[in-house]
Amino acid sequence: MAGLFIVIGILVFAAIAALIAGFATESHAVRIWERVEDVQQRSRVVMEGTQLDTELSKSIGERLIVPGLQRMRDHVMQLAPSQAKATARDKLDRAGSPSGLTVDSFLTLRFIFVFGGLIAAGALFILWPGATLHRWLGSGLLALLGILGPDYYLDLKIRGRQYTIRKSLPDVIDLLVVSAEAGTGLDGALAVVTKRKQGPLVDEFNRVLAEMRLGKSRQQAWHDMAKRVDLDELRMLVAALRQAEQLGVSIAKTLRTQADSLRTQRSLRVRQIAASLAIKMLFPLIFFILPALFITVLGPGLITVFRGFKELGW
Repeated sequence: MAGLFIVIGILVFAAIAALIAGFATESHAVRIWERVEDVQQRSRVVMEGTQLDTELSKSIGERLIVPGLQRMRDHVMQLAPSQAKATARDKLDRAGSPSGLTVDSFLTLRFIFVFGGLIAAGALFILWPGATLHRWLGSGLLALLGILGPDYYLDLKIRGRQYTIRKSLPDVIDLLVVSAEAGTGLDGALAVVTKRKQGPLVDEFNRVLAEMRLGKSRQQAWHDMAKRVDLDELRMLVAALRQAEQLGVSIAKTLRTQADSLRTQRSLRVRQIAASLAIKMLFPLIFFILPALFITVLGPGLITVFRGFKELGW
């Protein structure tokens, strides 16, 4: 009898334990599911908050000005003719893309300068209380500055880059000669130059090597470089290299001849500039230096003579 009560007690305990375990498992599963939903909800809130905080952390220029300029750039590129785009691309390539300018950004900058210059000219003409002639001159100056400013800046960069290329060309050719005489091919000599030198000419050589790696022929790559730089000395070099490659002449001798020719041309150019200095100094000498010299030297004597005539009653 006691054994029966023990068995019944064990069964009741097992049933109660199973019931409690069932409730506990269900409660645990519910808690896990609720926790998962809570984490997902918090993640969505945190992500939304992060995006909002990131957007709000930007400056007013990044939130308003930059998108406005991008939309303006899109409209300008839609309205700009293809000829203007091609001309801007050629000028930017010739100038070496200063300040990271692209065709889109340059045309947008030109539009902003033209529009801003015309508005500034109109405002100056209306608000300036000066004479009419002065207002016309000031307004015209502002309008010309807005219209011609970006192109003038680009022309300055082009001339400066061409001067740097012209100045560094003989030394770079000498390094090419040394590399070619050491048994390296023309492409290998260009690679050596690009590793040892810096400057706009080396950047052009890097571009030539990159174009040849992409499948462009050597002659075409050199021809495009000469057209892009728009320098007579570089055109002569490209023509000489093309002729040497076609006729089988030594590249090293051709390069050495070109280096000597460039140095001779630079010497002649320096002599020409020195010879023209006398004519250029003639106008400031006549209009500025000689009058000041006459006043300094003859002024005291003339004052003494005038005083003497005055004392004599003349």
